[in-house]
Amino acid sequence: MITYDIFKKENHLEVLKIAKEFDISDRKGKNRKSAVILLKKFEENKGNKKDSSREEIKGNEEILSGLLFEKFSIENIRRNPARLIFCNITDSKDSKILNELTKYNEIDVIIANEIIDKVVFKNMNKNFISLAFGFSEILNCWGMQRVKKLAIMKKNFLLAKRSKVNYIISTFAGNIFEYKPAETLTAFGKILGMSDKESRDAVSKNFENIIKKFNDRNDECLLTDGLRVLKFGEVKREKKKYGYY
Repeated sequence: MITYDIFKKENHLEVLKIAKEFDISDRKGKNRKSAVILLKKFEENKGNKKDSSREEIKGNEEILSGLLFEKFSIENIRRNPARLIFCNITDSKDSKILNELTKYNEIDVIIANEIIDKVVFKNMNKNFISLAFGFSEILNCWGMQRVKKLAIMKKNFLLAKRSKVNYIISTFAGNIFEYKPAETLTAFGKILGMSDKESRDAVSKNFENIIKKFNDRNDECLLTDGLRVLKFGEVKREKKKYGYY
């Protein structure tokens, strides 16, 4: 089983270093394979250099590149096709924005800190947008604030499950203190109401669904689900990176 985690790009090297110390061998004594998504905030004024969407590093890790949008802009999102696209929703007043952004196939993952309504989940199912639960959100709050956030996450998980929306769990660690191994994350999933299998899939298999969507978006021969170009003629149209011509 390959496990996945999401680290904020700042200080990611020290987080990767501490993560290796928590590696636990499987029953056959082999090191577990892991993959990491490095998440960088989108900064419109400074611009974003084009990073490789995927690179190999020494060890058992594979590094993927993600871009975090805290303000929705479909124009800026479409300028970054080589990244996994994350959108962070922090305010219930942004419900209209949330309803709008989930209409676009380009969005890969939504991080929601407020209860999402059924219409939004319907859009997420249609455009295969995943829901992310960040453990650091719980780790960095106390008392009633923590109770409230847990209640919101539990509610969102139940709605995501009913709507058949893909979901993932990650630390979203920005420093070594926020990092937690996969075993802790699966336990967190059970707190949110997941079964053993659901919590394991949330840190492994469900990430693969997101990566497949990303790869399909960047596959020039794939027009849409179930429709591929077998051979191009002399005139070849440039593919739009969000999955359709």
